[in-house]
Amino acid sequence: MLITLDKDQSSVMRPSRAINPEGFRFGHSLGKPFDRVTQHAVLQATLNRLIQKGEPGVIETMAFSTYMG
Repeated sequence: MLITLDKDQSSVMRPSRAINPEGFRFGHSLGKPFDRVTQHAVLQATLNRLIQKGEPGVIETMAFSTYMG
């Protein structure tokens, strides 16, 4: 399972399952520091993605409304 901020670079590796949190800055893969609501939402989405079947190399872009760049 991969949480990536660089979808183009990560797609070369063809991860079995991956998400791309939309609009997140490098270094903030789970959201801003101390933003527990967003961090929890990203981790929950990651775990949900882990149990879904998917095509290797497909990276799902997800928006998290609580994250404000």
